[in-house]
Amino acid sequence: MKYISIFLFAIVMTSCSEQIKSDKKVQDEVMSSSSNETGTAKSHALVGNNNLIVKNEEDLIGNWVGWFEPDMGDQNPYFYAGDGGVYWGRENKITISIENIEDKNIKGHSIVAGNYRPFTGTISDSDAEFILNLKEPGDDRYDGSFQISMKKNQKTLSGKWKAYKAIEINKRKYNLTKKIFKYNPNQELVNSRTYVDWTKLKTTKFKHEYEGEIYEDISTSFSTSTESIYSINASNKLLTKKDVENLKKGDLLIIRNTIYARHGFSFKNRPLRIFFDAQEWYMPVNTDIKSNLTEIEKKNIQLLLKYEKNAVEYYDSFGRG
Repeated sequence: MKYISIFLFAIVMTSCSEQIKSDKKVQDEVMSSSSNETGTAKSHALVGNNNLIVKNEEDLIGNWVGWFEPDMGDQNPYFYAGDGGVYWGRENKITISIENIEDKNIKGHSIVAGNYRPFTGTISDSDAEFILNLKEPGDDRYDGSFQISMKKNQKTLSGKWKAYKAIEINKRKYNLTKKIFKYNPNQELVNSRTYVDWTKLKTTKFKHEYEGEIYEDISTSFSTSTESIYSINASNKLLTKKDVENLKKGDLLIIRNTIYARHGFSFKNRPLRIFFDAQEWYMPVNTDIKSNLTEIEKKNIQLLLKYEKNAVEYYDSFGRG
């Protein structure tokens, strides 16, 4: 007699997130990107002054970083991938960069989820606070307006954002602090959130025999990384074949993308974005960093991509990571 049972378990296997095409070539979100957004390659250089507590308008100029959270009351959406154990409240890190204030007019841009959007607006002030009203152009479906209040002699900028169009999350809130971006090749990852790519969930059927009976089981597999990502830095050391040849593909992916995170790259890829947003030091300040990469980083990226590609082919051929 044949019995069929379903046994779901998660096994760590390698994957390459959303950058694998059917021809088995590894696509790189950074190296293959092209940006026509004027000034994005140097947007991280915007610092204004070093005053983190705002006393006058000039202190507002700079990068303001924090969480861009849904603000839809009981209708706040969330994402849950049970197979990967991933819960995400749909919050993203955002950087609002105020570039210039002149005659009560403001110019700047925002960067969130890999999206660079310019804005213009106005500022008014009283004895106690500054009020900023900023508007994105409106030619992108995710554009909207920012309403910001900033108490004087404080260091937290807070406000609301409302989309122009009827998108899924059309209202968000934020509390941001001013931060000075500085590229640090020695910056290490901290163990603050596990990387899981739920987009590459794979279900495999297999049979096994137990006490003379044949059972059919189903295994669910997803991409993740190991502790190796915390011990290898691809920004300050030229890596060799020996360093990377035995790594899981999830490890290779994270080590490579940590290079980009150190440069403030803003990730469109959701699993990567969720992972790096959880790093306290991480600031999304750029959508095009190719010109900022060092020679060591460029060489390491090519090496890591090579092994990621091989890992994809190994999985396709042998069904394991």
